[in-house]
Amino acid sequence: MDIIVVFKLITMPIAIFITVLIAKKWGNFVGGFLAGLPTFSGPISFFITYEQGPDFAYLASYNSLIGLLGCASTAIVYSWTAYFGAKWWLALPLAVCGYFVNGYILHFLPDFSVLVIALACCSPLLVNILLPKAKIESFSTKRPKWILWFQVLSGAVLVYAITEAARMLGPQWSGTMTCFPIMIIALAPFAHVASGVYATIVVMRGLAAGWIGTALFGCTVILMVRHYHIALVYTLASVIACTGSVLYSLLYLHLQKKIQSVSA
Repeated sequence: MDIIVVFKLITMPIAIFITVLIAKKWGNFVGGFLAGLPTFSGPISFFITYEQGPDFAYLASYNSLIGLLGCASTAIVYSWTAYFGAKWWLALPLAVCGYFVNGYILHFLPDFSVLVIALACCSPLLVNILLPKAKIESFSTKRPKWILWFQVLSGAVLVYAITEAARMLGPQWSGTMTCFPIMIIALAPFAHVASGVYATIVVMRGLAAGWIGTALFGCTVILMVRHYHIALVYTLASVIACTGSVLYSLLYLHLQKKIQSVSA
């Protein structure tokens, strides 16, 4: 088997295991934040650049921002349908439909639309504004073991499938699919069934906190991928993504504490 194929198949399981271990130690918001980072889109983008070249990756990276807005649509649609009483088996397919409808509509805009880039960078804030208000800030529950294996297997399959089909999908949909909401699909129904709709909203807020990192990652790749070596591009993009997400999360938690102290 090609060494690149092997690397594709082991990259995601390792990243997901680390995310799960950290979530167990520091809670669901932190776990959701880490899951919202470019854990999936980063490796997929790297392999697309490595295999298809910088010009293809340049356009695919822009379309990953459209995919990120699709994730925001998924989170909002799932949360509101669940809030109004829908069960997970109805809320989930409606939310995933929101992802694809969002991508289809935004693909009609000119490439590198300022509107798409601005909305993607503001997606954590937009999601937090548009989600229903949660009556809890955190929750704890014991997750079944199959959740972890679902995440591991789906992550490996997603990276392999999108990168292998990239040329057939083209830079538009291969880029968009790098941000397919696999973590929402894995986490939201379980939180919904086990702990209720407000716990699901907490998970969505945690996921959204990491999306600023995904947006910054995509923007960095867009700016650099046609001009610099792939190693420098993805190292710097990863550092910027993590730094941006940490700063946003710290600011969000600080503001939450201030709001609670004022209302107390």
